Amino acid sequence: MKPLGPLGFVIIVATDDANMIQKKMPWDRPHGSTAPNRQGDRSAEPIYTALGRALSAWEGVNAAASSLYHALHAHVDQVERDMAIKAFDDLPKTHDRGRMLRQAGVAFTASNFGEMRDEAAKFKRRLKETLGRYVEWVARRNDLAHGYVTEARSPDYSIDEQPIITVYALLPSHARTDRWHHEEPEWNYLAVEIEEFARQFGYLDDALERLASRVTELGPYRTIAE
Repeated sequence: MKPLGPLGFVIIVATDDANMIQKKMPWDRPHGSTAPNRQGDRSAEPIYTALGRALSAWEGVNAAASSLYHALHAHVDQVERDMAIKAFDDLPKTHDRGRMLRQAGVAFTASNFGEMRDEAAKFKRRLKETLGRYVEWVARRNDLAHGYVTEARSPDYSIDEQPIITVYALLPSHARTDRWHHEEPEWNYLAVEIEEFARQFGYLDDALERLASRVTELGPYRTIAE
């Protein structure tokens, strides 16, 4: 996995119980995005730019997932392959696509790879880790896809006079009442955080493409296990 971005999405937090440690995962909402009365960005344009970049990057993730699924079925007969690929491409939900990719990975690796068996074992571990990221990161993609760039008036806390200024942030849609609690949004994203999502989606895209390439390399060594 490529290194995470500068926002520090992975942190270790001690709980009240000294024996319990809670790890914040990369795909969790970034620190600060759930804080109440958070001040937004001073311009809407960086948010719109980051939003377009992130949503486009996620479509790259979906394309890479499709490439991986195609590669995992290169060894089966044409009729079975076409049926499997159509079933995969028709799935709208990432969790269902992740499930089908896991199943295809199990079928592909249930083989004797001869001298490449160690490489096949590494591939199996990487596939599990990458698909775990795939089905977790979609929650942040959905936040972006169903969010609304919102304008607000807020004191400028950076100077002593604290004049009222206009700020912008990506908030949950106001139609989603379950995402608003006591008039506070469940999350509140700034442009820099959305840009980090875009980078992480790009890393995931690359990881899926590498897996697809690895399937192609391992294919010639694959024999059906007895």
